[in-house]
Amino acid sequence: MAIAIQLIVNFGVRFVRMSASIDLVDAKIVEMLQADGRRPSLEIARSLGVAEGTVRKRIERLVRDKVIQISAWADPLQIGYQNYAVLMMSMDLHHLDRGAEEIAQMPEVFFLGTCIGEFNLFISACFRSLEHMHEFMTQRLAKVAGIQRVSTSHVTRVVKRDYSFEIVAVDGSGIRRHRRRAPEKATVVPPIPAPLSERQSRPRSGQAARRRSQQEVSHG
Repeated sequence: MAIAIQLIVNFGVRFVRMSASIDLVDAKIVEMLQADGRRPSLEIARSLGVAEGTVRKRIERLVRDKVIQISAWADPLQIGYQNYAVLMMSMDLHHLDRGAEEIAQMPEVFFLGTCIGEFNLFISACFRSLEHMHEFMTQRLAKVAGIQRVSTSHVTRVVKRDYSFEIVAVDGSGIRRHRRRAPEKATVVPPIPAPLSERQSRPRSGQAARRRSQQEVSHG
């Protein structure tokens, strides 16, 4: 019973990948399911102002296209597993793809990704005991060709695990649009006024020209 309760509490939606065909309605559905993976289609439809059948079909398509995956996530340290391990692995590049696929089929592995840097495989796995982990490492993992080095860390407590991602904004045609910052307005710096003494002693150009022409006429 304790295991069942834990599974229900952690029921949610894991976001797998973004699809170019997702539109605003899809994005709203995904956001609502990320908040509560058990939310009924009828409730979602009422919130969005669409038919329930529309919501059901869209959810089926999102799952089919692997945009989302609806499942129950439990804390492995609370449902019988004693070791929650993270394995960083270096593998020969000639064996990387095949080796990754082979390791991904092992039931203890629940996450595997290729990466760049000091290691090229990132693996998360759960084990019932140290003996179980020893058997995994020495009997099965050791048979995978191309492994050069493995560094292992153990998770002692899950502090945060959140698979809710902010949906990238899309328009009705499915085109993803990133929010852009508004262009900054140019700052106009006013000219620094000349000292009062200079402004009083400096005649305006137009006035000076008229005075010179009047003087020339009077002397002529």
